[in-house]
Amino acid sequence: MSSKPLQTQSLLDLIDLFERSGQPIADGDGQRLRGVPGWKVLGRTSLTQKLLEQWTDCVGYAGSYPASLDDDLIQVDLTEDDQADRYRYRCPETFRWKFVPAAEVAVYSVRPAGILSAIADLLGIAQALRKGIDAPLLDDALWHLGKARIGPALTDVWLVRGLTHSVEEVFRHFGQTGLPDQGLILSSGGVLPQFVRPPRSYRFASLREAIVDYVATPCIDMDLLHRILAAPPDGAIRPVLPVHFDEYTNTLTIRTKTKPWTIKGERQAAAVRYMFEQAINDRWILSAAEILDAAYADKKTARSQRMQNLFSGNTDWEDYIDNPEKGKYGFRRD
Repeated sequence: MSSKPLQTQSLLDLIDLFERSGQPIADGDGQRLRGVPGWKVLGRTSLTQKLLEQWTDCVGYAGSYPASLDDDLIQVDLTEDDQADRYRYRCPETFRWKFVPAAEVAVYSVRPAGILSAIADLLGIAQALRKGIDAPLLDDALWHLGKARIGPALTDVWLVRGLTHSVEEVFRHFGQTGLPDQGLILSSGGVLPQFVRPPRSYRFASLREAIVDYVATPCIDMDLLHRILAAPPDGAIRPVLPVHFDEYTNTLTIRTKTKPWTIKGERQAAAVRYMFEQAINDRWILSAAEILDAAYADKKTARSQRMQNLFSGNTDWEDYIDNPEKGKYGFRRD
């Protein structure tokens, strides 16, 4: 990131520029560049020439320019001028040469590493968990930002651009069994319509909408992301859950019970934390085997084989955890 912190509006404009940086534009030789010409950025956004130098690469120069003709704009060919800092074109109205600064016809592309690191910073993703930022997926359209703490759990987060043009490829990618079953996909552009079900237990969110736009210094609304992540597949944001687990104090609170349950044992807390993480995704009843696997994730032998053994010595657990059928457990919410 730049040494001087970005202002919120500049970050929002950079996100838009990043989204559009995947779009093609022809240079003077007819070669396809990917980026946005300066005349669409300079003077139209909060991005100054200095900010563009800090956050973008000039990947070339546009081969044409929108010139005025009878209250309309038409594309005219650009020619390099003898002076290196400008280009020229024939005015379609007077047929005289007109000049335009090179900065206005330069094609700018946001450097992914910079903007991705800035978003990862806002999400609080540890440096050690950011390896995916340097490994773009799907032709520079998808990046794995790492694991962010969203609500009670660490959640895998991706960033996608050009989603509306690559939905099929994105869905195919997240259908791979080697990936986690759930995660959050931030889009620098549009998101899916509500009638389109996301793959598996993934959820999509607009990066722009997640950024709090009424403060000067950028921050992300993590509570909004948590509610989106906990929403059912149709995209409707679920109301506050009747159960909450505070992982810092290992305390379980159930709305219908006046007394919270503070859990002492490390394995017991791991089991309840896992049950809560699954409840966020509307999985309220789990098998004992699944819960025990989570409680002993780092241990394959010398472990409790039954829930009663895991919670032995704790007389409170049956007040908070229900056993509605053989081998199945969930929170006691009544």
